[in-house]
Amino acid sequence: MSLPTNQRIRRPAEFRAVFARGRRSSNEFTNIVAKPNDLSYLRVGLAVSKRVGNAVTRNLVKRRIRSTFTNMNVSKGWDVVITAKPGSSDVPFTELDRAIKKTIERVGVKVSEDAPKQPRTVV
Repeated sequence: MSLPTNQRIRRPAEFRAVFARGRRSSNEFTNIVAKPNDLSYLRVGLAVSKRVGNAVTRNLVKRRIRSTFTNMNVSKGWDVVITAKPGSSDVPFTELDRAIKKTIERVGVKVSEDAPKQPRTVV
């Protein structure tokens, strides 16, 4: 399952606004910047550079990050931009998922403990 179109950050101006006024945190696999928005839903933007790997590898990392957000119950009203670091393609999905959840809480976004109905694993 992917993120709906309205829950994605796509325009360069939206990315710039999050980078300019957002709270930052990072781990060994990603950099996360988050800023509150006035919407009733979470929006996610992904930045995966060519340093992460070839197109197949970059798409794998993006699928894994999107899957993390579809599987977690995050508080509404945030714009979140995740920048993948080069080592993010070499770790298992469960480790990347755990690291993103921990880092997103450090930024100030609340993650509820309610487990989704059917957790999905992306290879």
